[in-house]
Amino acid sequence: MRYLVHTDGSVGVDDGSGAFLEIAPSIPALIESHALTDMVSTWDRTSVEVDSFVLAQQLEGLTNVPEASGRTIRWRVSANVVVQEFQQWSSQAPRHWRAFVWTQGEAGRRQVEEATVRTAAQP
Repeated sequence: MRYLVHTDGSVGVDDGSGAFLEIAPSIPALIESHALTDMVSTWDRTSVEVDSFVLAQQLEGLTNVPEASGRTIRWRVSANVVVQEFQQWSSQAPRHWRAFVWTQGEAGRRQVEEATVRTAAQP
């Protein structure tokens, strides 16, 4: 992967296809995104049997982080749960949305477990 900066200031990568794949709306947003990744580096990253993006949509009580978000990435946080939703870094169209979910402590694990049950119950 090569990191690229578009003339509009957005940051992207090239997966070898020659296409600009936006990953952040700006370099400051990319820095904020990396800072959030550092913050949750000691938290538990959730791995579940349901679609992680659908699971992320079930999580309530999270605050948007506009400084680290844009068209192709969104961060939402609470004291016990952090969600990073992003479009895959692939030139295959459409770029599917994925999510990483981190928890801290029993309250965070419980919130994600409850959302997992709701997600699994959906048709």
